[in-house]
Amino acid sequence: MKLVFVCSGNTCRSPMAECVLEYLLKKEGIEGIEVSSRGVVANVGADTSENAKKALEAKGIPVKKHVATQMTTQEVFQNDLVICMTERHKMRLGSLPKVFTLHQLTSCGDIVDPFGGDEEVYKKCLDELIAAITKLIPILKRQLALETPETKAQEKPHAKPTKKKTSEGKKKAPEEKKEKNEA
Repeated sequence: MKLVFVCSGNTCRSPMAECVLEYLLKKEGIEGIEVSSRGVVANVGADTSENAKKALEAKGIPVKKHVATQMTTQEVFQNDLVICMTERHKMRLGSLPKVFTLHQLTSCGDIVDPFGGDEEVYKKCLDELIAAITKLIPILKRQLALETPETKAQEKPHAKPTKKKTSEGKKKAPEEKKEKNEA
């Protein structure tokens, strides 16, 4: 499953959410979820804000290398789940069935932008993210349980029957071989 968190500039909330989810998934031993983050008006190329890094480090959550990236329409379609920090971000991406706000999934409210705030503002934002993402984990577990190899195979186009070689070295379709054996 591919999941992307979306905020405004991709330097505060969404990269913190990405780090938090990856940390909690690892802690719970959950595999099969690829997490990323983007911004609807990203400060392309920027690093995670210093106060966001400090807040994460204070909680013992690993900070990963980050480069702010703009969310594109193509990426919306490439991800299985798009989770926005606010309703405004969701509106910017359009009303697609896979685009939600974190509030819609967890009832934790919109995550307020800490941009420009001091370290305490970022710590409060991080606490809100941790609470919401902790509620998100069981939802993701259920979704992963639904994504069995059988359901993934059903989503792919069926392959054509393979042809088997006969003793003469010619290829025959399975139906032809069956008819020959019945005769």
